[in-house]
Amino acid sequence: MKILSLVFCFSAVSAFGFMPNVNTNVNKAALGVGRFGGNKGPMVQHLKVGEPSSVTSLSAEASGEAALSVKGGGPLSGIDIPLLLYFVFWYVGNYYYNVTNKLALKAAGGSAGFPMVISSLQLGVGSLYALFLWLAPDARSKPSITMDDVVKMLPVAFCAMGAHSASVFALSSGSVSFGQIVKAAEPAFAAVLSQFVYGKKVSKAKWSCLPIIIGGVILASVKELDFAWSALISACIANLFAAFKGNENKKLMETPGLKDRLGSVGNQFAIVSILAFLMSLPLVLVKGESFGAFFELYKTNPTISFNLLASGLWFYGYNELATMTLKKTGAVTQSVANTAKRVIVIVGVAIVLGESLDPMKLLGCAIGIGGVFLYSIIDQLVGSK
Repeated sequence: MKILSLVFCFSAVSAFGFMPNVNTNVNKAALGVGRFGGNKGPMVQHLKVGEPSSVTSLSAEASGEAALSVKGGGPLSGIDIPLLLYFVFWYVGNYYYNVTNKLALKAAGGSAGFPMVISSLQLGVGSLYALFLWLAPDARSKPSITMDDVVKMLPVAFCAMGAHSASVFALSSGSVSFGQIVKAAEPAFAAVLSQFVYGKKVSKAKWSCLPIIIGGVILASVKELDFAWSALISACIANLFAAFKGNENKKLMETPGLKDRLGSVGNQFAIVSILAFLMSLPLVLVKGESFGAFFELYKTNPTISFNLLASGLWFYGYNELATMTLKKTGAVTQSVANTAKRVIVIVGVAIVLGESLDPMKLLGCAIGIGGVFLYSIIDQLVGSK
């Protein structure tokens, strides 16, 4: 029943979008309430006041310049309610993914159990959900990509698979809070790759922020009760893959006509997820884990069965939400949102799972995440040099 509730929730979000009230004012630049993917109107139509026989189809995708702006009256005047809901569901999804993922990993034996099987099947659950949206009537329009487009998406999918697999292994080896603190240092990896691999200059101001980020991670590691080198190294590998993914995705989206053939950001994420799942299957065999042994455990342990399915749905849902949310906001808003998300997940998950929150660890966390935030906005503060 809980899994069905999750599916229904994500289906409603992805397929129908957030519908406005009858008295809601709709921004003329983007007539409709966006949903997470697809370019058809939502299945539930909004009737015009005074025209009971007419139906208006609300647009599903708003451009970056004419971002969705449905605002309520009275005390909610001026508040972009759908965008606010995007943020709420993004944060909630990220939080519950980390909780359910950790519970599944612990029940399956931690790092010595089946972390690669779990990471692969999480991608598989998301892939099935993506296929469901394409097959369900009026839920999401299918992309019209070519085989050449698929080949060009392989590097992004491989990096997505590597980032997810390494991240899951890191969280199986150590605490969620520690893994998230290390993952917050991703800008350091992104800066090095951008400068020396992709030839994109990183400003001196950004370089000056990296010691703050790295210092915060080191400080947080000193008093980490669940410290493990495998967790630290795996989280760093996840950061490396994530940094490569960001750069490869930018190259991918420069392909002429690709955005039109994909149809939506949701379709892009769906295709990448499916490809990443297929690529993750050989990794399970390389790691020496057995799908057969895992499914025997899966059938007899409800903690594993529920949390595996839930974490797969939460992972797919919050990542697609994050993509849609960040697309509709500016650089500073993105920086604040990502910083707030890290803090909420680190503190919230640590409290729920009973992980250590030593003052030194919290200080390192604050310094590291503060450094990430500064890295994100410093060019706007001092100018890129």
